[in-house]
Amino acid sequence: MSERNLSKSALRALELLEFFAARRRPARASEVTRSLGLSHSSADQLLKTLASRAYLIFDSTQKLYWPSPRLLAFAETLDESYFGGNRLQMLMQYLVDRTGCSVAISTPVGHVMQLTHFLAPPGKIYDRPPGELFSIFSSAAGAAIMATWPVATVRTLIAEAADELGEMAARADTIIANLAEVRENGHAFGGLHRRADTCSVAIALPQSGVNNELTLSLRGAIPVMEARRWHYAAMLHEAVASIIAPAPPERSAIWE
Repeated sequence: MSERNLSKSALRALELLEFFAARRRPARASEVTRSLGLSHSSADQLLKTLASRAYLIFDSTQKLYWPSPRLLAFAETLDESYFGGNRLQMLMQYLVDRTGCSVAISTPVGHVMQLTHFLAPPGKIYDRPPGELFSIFSSAAGAAIMATWPVATVRTLIAEAADELGEMAARADTIIANLAEVRENGHAFGGLHRRADTCSVAIALPQSGVNNELTLSLRGAIPVMEARRWHYAAMLHEAVASIIAPAPPERSAIWE
């Protein structure tokens, strides 16, 4: 979907809720203006609109806004859907603190992957915002998730992405063999393209309550990731097992 077809008002409303979640305390309109890069009039309209429908509470004495109890059911549903107890965010923060790498959550959408959440170490900026799409075939995250799928599913996906893959589409067995190696290793390793100066170690997460397929990736400079690849892969699995859930069961049957 092109940018001109997106609803900017909807995006701003959700960005505002993310702002409150990160801030963890009420805010004035001027603080919202600065944080979201809005004009004073746009921020004022957004805040007053959400407050008029009780999505926000407005303290007229202190001139502060804060999400209202109307959003509790929504927050509870999200909490239950993604392992509960804010575990996914805890997992990402733990890995950032322990490794100094950036941490990403992605999900497959057809034959592309979509970045859904990203957390960078202090002082580091990631220039690819959540929502970005990238090929499932050219990323560690894509390989990690495809390695959990039945071979027939992967072959169908390869056929559907023939135009994108070009000559590689005729070598489906090579892709299948690479995914078998990913599964054997317990992680995927690589970058989005050969000229990139960063790469990732990625694993598939256990399926959550809503049965979403998610991948967890550590991303950093290529020399560092190559030197610590296996250490980081082990750390990913250990962190998931201790914070999210026990390791997923073996799926040997899908490769038979």
